[in-house]
Amino acid sequence: MNYMEKMEKRQSTREFRRKELSEEQKDQIRRAFFETKRLNPEIDVEMMIADGDAGVRLEGLAGYGGNSFMAPDYIVILSDQDENYMVNAGYLTEDLILSMTELGIDGCWITVNDSDYVKTALRIDSPKEIVALIAAGFGKQEHRLKRLDIFNPSNVHYREREGHVAPKIAQDDIAYYGVWGNKADWSENRIAPQVDHAIYAATLAPSFLNRQPYRFIFSNKILILLARKEEMVTENDTYLDIGAAMLNFAAVMEDENGPRGPWKMGIPDTIGDTKKPDEYEIYAYYDLEH
Repeated sequence: MNYMEKMEKRQSTREFRRKELSEEQKDQIRRAFFETKRLNPEIDVEMMIADGDAGVRLEGLAGYGGNSFMAPDYIVILSDQDENYMVNAGYLTEDLILSMTELGIDGCWITVNDSDYVKTALRIDSPKEIVALIAAGFGKQEHRLKRLDIFNPSNVHYREREGHVAPKIAQDDIAYYGVWGNKADWSENRIAPQVDHAIYAATLAPSFLNRQPYRFIFSNKILILLARKEEMVTENDTYLDIGAAMLNFAAVMEDENGPRGPWKMGIPDTIGDTKKPDEYEIYAYYDLEH
């Protein structure tokens, strides 16, 4: 299964059957973790799986509004606090979740607002910070699920969900050419097909509350990634969102075009005025020629 297939198959599950992962499945996840792509392989990262009554212990401490979704198992990613460590966590955790999809295991990102509280709840003794938490297991049948739509703190409601795929921002509204607001020309003589596909893959990346804070600008053969801080989304969750989008883009580029890039954090030297809105910040860039 290639990356695009995994991304389109992936389900963000919020209701789980009472069926724990087998020991073999847990070992498969552990092996997949050691093989995940890393934005910065030098950052020391660890993984553990919490089971048993972990969902009860996490309730009220993790997840939006303290909703831990009562999964049978939780995958905990811990990291040293190094430069861009949260973006790196989003990058590798997205790769891990896609591997879980290939294994037939459902998962959902869980917000962690206080690493120390969660470590205490899960009885984890580690100097590392919990950077990502994934509810894992096997989802209930889709027709029994509700979807949570959160527009702002005073406008929250549930509705029946027709499919696993949450609404996403269209490619034309997430990527610009040259300057902000200038729609990209997706014809092959302007943008290579593999880059087109990789941008589409980035739009499939999960984001907290489905806010999709990231945007892209093509500038002088360089793709720039921008993002803004979103209301109701923590700074760390924004970094995780950015990392997940970066992984999706890079993985499809590699599938279709061989090893390229990699993503580099910061602002490139070769761009002019992008005319970006003040609320957006440039976080990373990808050299499309090398």
